[in-house]
Amino acid sequence: MKRIAIFLPLLLIALLLQAQDKKQFKVYVFFAEECPISIYMTKPLQEVARNYWKNSHFYAVFPQQKSNFESALEFKEQYQLEQFEILMDSDQSITRNLQGTVTPEVVITDLEEQVLYRGRISNAYAAPGKMKHGKRTNELLHIMEKLSQGQSIASPWKSAIGCYITFKPQ
Repeated sequence: MKRIAIFLPLLLIALLLQAQDKKQFKVYVFFAEECPISIYMTKPLQEVARNYWKNSHFYAVFPQQKSNFESALEFKEQYQLEQFEILMDSDQSITRNLQGTVTPEVVITDLEEQVLYRGRISNAYAAPGKMKHGKRTNELLHIMEKLSQGQSIASPWKSAIGCYITFKPQ
């Protein structure tokens, strides 16, 4: 009986570690707290995160110079992005490395940081400030489904539309 009492917690820990190892992707989303398109895209992102949190790490990257941890945390909480870990990118190294250009833009990598997709989240905007009429598609949801099934996403990928990231000189 003592062996079972010792073995069972170890088995549970091993199962939890194995579940954590099932993460296959890193999903980086560039945000600006004041960008209307960033705010609009939180709904489709919530749906993606709810469906794919078991096999993906989600990161909310804040590259704008006026962003701070408090404003990023408020954004995350207000727009219910519970599965997202905040990455403050005040030196813009993450943004430059992943070649982010606008907020919101998504970059999906494998665990070794090989880019699998870079582009838009949905087809809701035709241009900054110009929302499309008619049916809108959560394209990121379909992309995650394909990646989870082992399929690749053919490029060229559709460019994200949003608020430009202002880069400070290096």
